[in-house]
Amino acid sequence: MAADMRENSAEITKIQDVDNSNNKQFPTWKCVTDYFSYITPAIKPLSANVSVIEGEKYLWVYDVGSHENIPEMLAEISKQKGKKIKIILSHFHPDHIANVQHIKWESLYQGKNTYKYTHIGEIVESDINVDETDIKLRIFQMPSSHAKGSLALLVNNKYCLLGDALYPAHKGDKTVYNAGILKQQIDILKKMAAPYVLLSHREPFVQKKQAVISWLEKIYAMREKNEPWILMTGQNVLN
Repeated sequence: MAADMRENSAEITKIQDVDNSNNKQFPTWKCVTDYFSYITPAIKPLSANVSVIEGEKYLWVYDVGSHENIPEMLAEISKQKGKKIKIILSHFHPDHIANVQHIKWESLYQGKNTYKYTHIGEIVESDINVDETDIKLRIFQMPSSHAKGSLALLVNNKYCLLGDALYPAHKGDKTVYNAGILKQQIDILKKMAAPYVLLSHREPFVQKKQAVISWLEKIYAMREKNEPWILMTGQNVLN
């Protein structure tokens, strides 16, 4: 894996888009800590961040992307570390799950809606806790306007991987949040001990949780009385 990235990269609190180049992009390794690395996202083709948490016995992989280079990258690190792969899928969109069929894995965890697309692995209906010597993980369901049945991964009570769960939904030509779900998300994040959250397709990947909560609260404040949906326009859109 690549050289370590400073953990305080989250000091950059602005939520930014990945560089939108016209050229085909190639994913690379980046490190957050000595046990947590990720494969960078791409726009051409659209492929999500692929996070790898190194445990005592396994490599825990959160999302598998769609870029054709990713299966080989994961196979190489699995061989290098001598550890099998366990996969958690955040949700069912192709840029997060397309490579499942090309990766050799020991276990696969996903929400009920994602299982409708994969037809393999285990459906997560209640929290799954992993307690190893060096890492503690919690796989749990995260309400989402963007993708029903999303899963989040909490790592050592410090980092929470959320995939696309905090992004809006698309209804026809409109971009919207469900106000009730958004409130649930804000409450979950506030109660969570982890100081950092990680959002797919964004750089910096590691964000301060409080900055993300503030962003969501600004959106929630836009709601109109008796309206279940919050319409996103212009610079307020992040999807």
